[in-house]
Amino acid sequence: MKALNIVLVWHMHQPDYRDPVQGEALLPWAFLHAVKDYGDMLQTALDCGARVTFNLVPTLVEQLEAYASGAIRDRWLDMAGRNPEDLGDGDRAFLVEAFFSVHAERHIQPHARYRELEDLREQGGKPAWSRFTPQDLRDLQVWFLLAWSGHYLRRAPGVVTELLTKGRHFDEEDKQRLLQCYRQTVKGIVGRYREAEARSSIEMSVTPYAHPILPLLCDTGEAARARNGAVLPDTPFRFPEDARRQVRLGLRCADHYFGCGSRGIWPAEGGLSEAAVRILAEEGACWAASDEALLDKSLPGGLQDRRRLYRLYSFAGLPLLFRDCELSDRIGFVYASWPSREAADDLLDRLRSLAERVPGGLVTLILDGENCWERYEDNGYPFLEAFYRGIIEDPALRLVTASDAVSEHKTEPLDRLAPGSWISGDFDIWIGHPEENRAWEWLGAARRTLQKTDDKARAAALPHLLRAEGSDWFWWFGDHHQTAQAATFDRLFRHHLQAFYEAASRSVPDYLRYPLRATRRRSRVWEPTSMIRPVIDGRVTDYFEWLGAGSVDLAAGGAMHNTSFDLSGFYYGYDERYFYLRFDFQSPMKQLAGPNGVLLLKMQAGADWEIRLASGGDRTEVKRSDAGSVASYSPGAVGTIAEMALPLEILELKAGDRLVLTWRLLASEGELARWPADGPLMLNYFGSDLEDRQWPL
Repeated sequence: MKALNIVLVWHMHQPDYRDPVQGEALLPWAFLHAVKDYGDMLQTALDCGARVTFNLVPTLVEQLEAYASGAIRDRWLDMAGRNPEDLGDGDRAFLVEAFFSVHAERHIQPHARYRELEDLREQGGKPAWSRFTPQDLRDLQVWFLLAWSGHYLRRAPGVVTELLTKGRHFDEEDKQRLLQCYRQTVKGIVGRYREAEARSSIEMSVTPYAHPILPLLCDTGEAARARNGAVLPDTPFRFPEDARRQVRLGLRCADHYFGCGSRGIWPAEGGLSEAAVRILAEEGACWAASDEALLDKSLPGGLQDRRRLYRLYSFAGLPLLFRDCELSDRIGFVYASWPSREAADDLLDRLRSLAERVPGGLVTLILDGENCWERYEDNGYPFLEAFYRGIIEDPALRLVTASDAVSEHKTEPLDRLAPGSWISGDFDIWIGHPEENRAWEWLGAARRTLQKTDDKARAAALPHLLRAEGSDWFWWFGDHHQTAQAATFDRLFRHHLQAFYEAASRSVPDYLRYPLRATRRRSRVWEPTSMIRPVIDGRVTDYFEWLGAGSVDLAAGGAMHNTSFDLSGFYYGYDERYFYLRFDFQSPMKQLAGPNGVLLLKMQAGADWEIRLASGGDRTEVKRSDAGSVASYSPGAVGTIAEMALPLEILELKAGDRLVLTWRLLASEGELARWPADGPLMLNYFGSDLEDRQWPL
């Protein structure tokens, strides 16, 4: 049997955080991901002998090189390096607000001191920052940085392992040594990728310069062709020459940083259209890739026979790879909470099954190469090592680079190519919402201004326009995604356009001085106002049974996108006997997870608890997480909603206790989704004092 060829593309991407107005990087994620992910991902592949493709965005590489040369000032890193003794109230408040920006379950809860600092922040009363001593703030600075160390730094002798062992009472020398270690790590990243490709150990591909959605630069009307009913800006944006410029500049940057050669292109967000592919082919790309949703819409009859996915296609003479959405998304969204070996084995088994169905076929996995690892054990290293070695040791599987696949497989030409992206096969994330359409109008106004400038002004203004054309600003406009840094992304978009007008010697429009994005209510918990006594039957039996319950806004805080299994409501409350929980899925849980589905809760309430409610069950299983613990059973029901009643006596709750809660939806084949997206939820239990709290003294 011929081996199944597996193309694995890790897409490394962060927005351009350099503010041209303020002259500094407003967010540190390019630097911190370089410390934690970019070097680790490369080294793990090299250690395992895994021939994979790494895709880097040119504006990300520019930032990494600027950090390496010391040419970039970073607001967050400056704050991390300052002595807390010298900080004013505003700076102290910034540290306490910003320096818990890590995955809490993986990077705060396991570490006693970081956990103490989070508890200190969450105490009520006076402003959180005022409760932090200078030593608390210094420990917070160091723990935030330590949370961004990866597998290799945590195991090599040096400052990271020393400080992890020390744990608390850090001094200024500790912190400065840690920052210097990180600077040295970042300094070598780009060179290490260049050297690895020069040895033919990996392949490097590239994205158009500022990560723009190419089809929308060519014509915003592609959004309506990708999805009927899409709402478009009043004035179309049609500048295919900008798409060409972004592609050409991206390839030129790759030549500069990694050496000249023919390169493939992962277009931003997998966004392709026929016009975009023709530009890619004409500019010399040797391959491009997108999502299976586009292939499904492009083939007569679609992908009813999924074996058709596992081939190499072409359009306008350009070879095209189409990612297996399910397998790619299992890495990005499902496996993080699984034991690493189980996750790797599950993915390997799925690939082996595929090898039997399409011997000699070609399967492509493409996904974010940085953001998901913070949710994995040991930054993903155990999973990746087991996965890579499992492929290499199995004769039925063969790991190849994208260019290897193109050279070895015959292409099947497509008569047409449907426009779309890797998310739902359309462009709705970046256009259609009033905020997004307004941004396209502003961008179009700037682009038309460029046509009226002389050559000298055009050369000075163009780089700012190209960066404003990036997809990331549009990602955070509208209602699809939430982040604590939304205002910063808004500011960066407007500042790129402000810098454009100033470089073009034109007046800056007044509207660019005010936020484009509407003010959002932050995610929050609404406490119960009275005791409740609902009937646990899997449906809303009576309007009043949950009246007085607490509720939670579960707006996600992460940058990754998973459209499945959203909760339309989450409620909680209690009486003298039970702590009640209610989960309202957009579809009934049994329909989502199947007859063997399980809602699994992890709860810290004095002890660590595991709580299970099965799709077809009529009771809730409650037991301690300790090995050998005996389960207790309490009321639970699944119908149009999922409800459970947890006995207070078993949980040993006392008034004033806090519950730390996460939950996952499981099906027979594994995890489907997990909540909350940005870390554990904290709920208060006030006991019999609850109703007294509603009356003023």
